[in-house]
Amino acid sequence: MAENKQNGLLWAIGGVLIILGVIYFSVTGGSGSTLKVGVIAPLTGDAASYGEAVRRAYDLAVSEINDAGGVAGLPLELVYEDGECDGPAAITAAQKLVNVDGVKFILGGACSGETLAAAEITQEARVLLLSPTATSPAITQAGDLVFRTYPADDMEARLVAQYAIDRNLTRAAIVSENTDFAQGVRNAFKEAHAGTIVFDEVFNKGETDFRARIANMRAANPQMVYVVPQTTASGERILQEMEENGMNVAVFAGNSMLDRSAIVQNPSLYEEVILSEVQVSTEGKAPAMIAAYAQKYGAEPEFRAFTASAYDSVYLLAEALGSVGQDPEAVAGYFSYKVTDWPGAIGVFNFDENGDAEVELMLVQVVGGQIVPLATE
Repeated sequence: MAENKQNGLLWAIGGVLIILGVIYFSVTGGSGSTLKVGVIAPLTGDAASYGEAVRRAYDLAVSEINDAGGVAGLPLELVYEDGECDGPAAITAAQKLVNVDGVKFILGGACSGETLAAAEITQEARVLLLSPTATSPAITQAGDLVFRTYPADDMEARLVAQYAIDRNLTRAAIVSENTDFAQGVRNAFKEAHAGTIVFDEVFNKGETDFRARIANMRAANPQMVYVVPQTTASGERILQEMEENGMNVAVFAGNSMLDRSAIVQNPSLYEEVILSEVQVSTEGKAPAMIAAYAQKYGAEPEFRAFTASAYDSVYLLAEALGSVGQDPEAVAGYFSYKVTDWPGAIGVFNFDENGDAEVELMLVQVVGGQIVPLATE
């Protein structure tokens, strides 16, 4: 009888230890010695340039945070999954991060389609999703645990539409890719532009021959063209065929084409193209971030605003985790109520009531292979 009691006591103690171990395992995001954070980004395919930009920014921020002692004594550990800038791939990535790795926080996606798809998984699992570069207006309603550190596309579209109308560019053409990001821009521009949309065509991922579309576009006689691809590669093909077709109109492009390395490699193709960008400050955290990035990777960031936004997202998450602990609901509350005029590399930062970034956008133009602020007077 005494032996049975002793065995029962040992089993009870063992059960408590197992429960405590499971709790500790869950709170630390997996290993017990690190705080795991998931990442969904396009690591392969045409959109891999975005994925590489945010990956480098994430890794830089994590190395700095860990060198300074981590978060509540735990080093951050990023677990990367390839979202491929694709909804189904992002769902698979989110399921793996949530169900296998057990993360409670995910940075991503880098593309709107990734983010919207991943949100279907993270919202149900009550995992917080923080995107640095997804801009589709639909993300505003994706869920109470979905946040982003880059402004929505409707801000860009309204800015472009107003600039065009102010300069009497009333006949507009749009060529856009069939993705959440590009269609968000397209729809917002059509709503905001007070002139006439004389050409509006949507192309599918993987299309490479735009000659017929460009010929039809030219026949519509637009005064301006808004090129909204998902990736720089698709956008460059469109610009090339517009050039070969002899189109000489004002050209605007979505922020997916803000790739400084691509512009430097082919400056004549981008000459006078107008884009929107969050103006990364020359003061505050931005210069130090850019210098540290250049030292670590051998060159300044190609997507400067995207890089700054990704860098900031890691620091924002780390700050929240250090302040309120590792509960996604508490971190969401911190973002909503404690992040006020936050001084980031991307500029002074706030979240609105929907978890969207309140950051100022500006129009820029490519001149001589350089991105310069566009004179709006």
